[in-house]
Amino acid sequence: MARWVNLSLRLRLLLGIGLGWLVLVAALLGYSHLSGGNLTRHENRVHLEYQAQLVADQLSRELAERKRMLARLADDIAIDDPGLTSQLQRQQPLLALFDRLMVFDAEGRPVADWPPFPEGGPEIGHRSYFQQVKAFRRPHVSEPYRGGETGIDQVMVIHPLLGEGGEFLGILGGNTSLRDGQAYLNLRGRRLGEAGHVMLATAEGQVISHPNEAWLTQPLPGADTHPLVEQALLGWQGSGEDLTLDGEPALAAFRQVWPANWVVVVYLPLAQLQAPVKRYARELRWVGTGSVALMLPLLWWLLGLGLRPLHRLERQIARVGRGKAERLELNTGMVELQQVAEAFNRVEAGRRDAMESLAAREAFLEAVLASSPVGMFLTDPRGQVNYLNPALAGLSGIEPEDYRPLAWLRRVHPEDRSLFLEGWRQALLPGGTLTQCYRFRGAEGDWRWLEVHASRVSGGDRVLGYAGLVQDITDRHEREQRQRWEAEHDPLTRCLNRRGFARRLKAACDLTRRKADHAFALVMLDLDHFKEVNDSAGHAVGDRVLQRVAEVLGDAMRDEDAVARLGGDEFAVLLSGASGEAAREIAERLRQRLAAIDFRHGGRLYRVSASLGVASFTEDDSDTILMERADKASYRAKQAGRNRVVMADALLPLENG
Repeated sequence: MARWVNLSLRLRLLLGIGLGWLVLVAALLGYSHLSGGNLTRHENRVHLEYQAQLVADQLSRELAERKRMLARLADDIAIDDPGLTSQLQRQQPLLALFDRLMVFDAEGRPVADWPPFPEGGPEIGHRSYFQQVKAFRRPHVSEPYRGGETGIDQVMVIHPLLGEGGEFLGILGGNTSLRDGQAYLNLRGRRLGEAGHVMLATAEGQVISHPNEAWLTQPLPGADTHPLVEQALLGWQGSGEDLTLDGEPALAAFRQVWPANWVVVVYLPLAQLQAPVKRYARELRWVGTGSVALMLPLLWWLLGLGLRPLHRLERQIARVGRGKAERLELNTGMVELQQVAEAFNRVEAGRRDAMESLAAREAFLEAVLASSPVGMFLTDPRGQVNYLNPALAGLSGIEPEDYRPLAWLRRVHPEDRSLFLEGWRQALLPGGTLTQCYRFRGAEGDWRWLEVHASRVSGGDRVLGYAGLVQDITDRHEREQRQRWEAEHDPLTRCLNRRGFARRLKAACDLTRRKADHAFALVMLDLDHFKEVNDSAGHAVGDRVLQRVAEVLGDAMRDEDAVARLGGDEFAVLLSGASGEAAREIAERLRQRLAAIDFRHGGRLYRVSASLGVASFTEDDSDTILMERADKASYRAKQAGRNRVVMADALLPLENG
């Protein structure tokens, strides 16, 4: 065993040093990757800004040259010259710069063009670029548009034709196709590495040049996905991280071509930017892994030499633990290990003294618990019982060695189990205690009432467990139940008495006020001709008649209803969930059953009937008001001829059945 412990320690040290080396290598790799990535971004942003400036400057020169040559030609043009088409045909330098030269009059009608349109030139008087030149009479570069006659995406550079007095005579324009690979607007051939490219767009947000021709003349995405593009359209110049039109993260540099109100964007995808950094990091990882692999064997050998004294110390500690030695005797030049051995010897001596004292205390506690006539138990901090004294074992019929939490729980009455579990959950909370009563199947199989008290046992700030007392309170519980029953019941009829009925009535009123859908009614009844029975047959017979009335009322009522004898021959019935017509029908059935009672004594037949008053609960009722209304209805029933039902609301008697 000691050999495996030593090997484990050696392995852990080796693993710790190896992990430390790996963490160092990983930190260096992370720093290299971070610093290299930041440096690469900075250098590439500078380079992209330079490339964007070159493209913007080139486009500015190209536009300036075309505007200058158009202005020179415009000075020589007479718009009513019949040979104007031939004049355009001779402009070879301009035709090398434009795809077509065109002249339109002041209304936008074609005057001359070269190369000529197949079916004559278009009328452009309604187009925005013509209206702008006509209004401002200054050179202008149009937005990209698709020619209605040619179906070609193009841009026109326009110069106004003015008379001697400055009047507007028409325009001279040169078209350039956006899809012509030789045109100066075609920047698709400008690439930066494998995926870097240049995009040209107007300040109005239309694409002029892009490697993907599907984007030509299309509107640019909005600021929610391309915020830097949106800023550049407003005149901003600079660089940053943005998305290409195809949605790929990239570095982007923005420059303005002011003569045409265009924006040049140079993109360099981040994937292409990070490729050299990733390759460098991959090489560093291989170097770090190789150095760790070479270092581990050397560390293994050095750790073996350094741990030999510690291995001897471990073997001596094991001998003390097995009882073959009482203290450590370590001969080594390592002062630290000698100090450890001395500290261990002091702790071991104190431990032996503490164990002897603890054994004596446990023996004393065991004797106290075993001699106690009260059931007692001990638990661990989680509430698991680990000790039952003999008194509790005899009470429960569960021996300490057979105790299991489920075995005890199964003995708890099913109706009390949830309360039992909830009590223990509350007791296990900080500051919690346990005091509860529940039914338990005792050693003889009968249900017993147990009272349990448990409190926390602490040692300083640490919870050591719980100590509890268990008492059999079955006799006391039954006595208290009997006393409570006698306090609220009539001993003759076993119905509720006035006190018990008043409590039930008040509870019903409170419940109905809280729950709008709950209803109940009160029936008050007086027996008719009962005084004649008492006077002629005696009080003993009268008592038997009252008992018979109580039986009839009890048989006719549900468990949730309440029947009470309020005194003498006066009874009351509380009908839960009944009101209005339903209460009237129930009262009528009671009247009929009571009228059917007959009793013979001394050769004479005695009959009784009842006068019943019914009152349904309303929001304005209290328990006393409700009883008063039902009692008045009963009195009216007796005045109206007895043996009938009167509703307290309408105070109209029912016809006898």
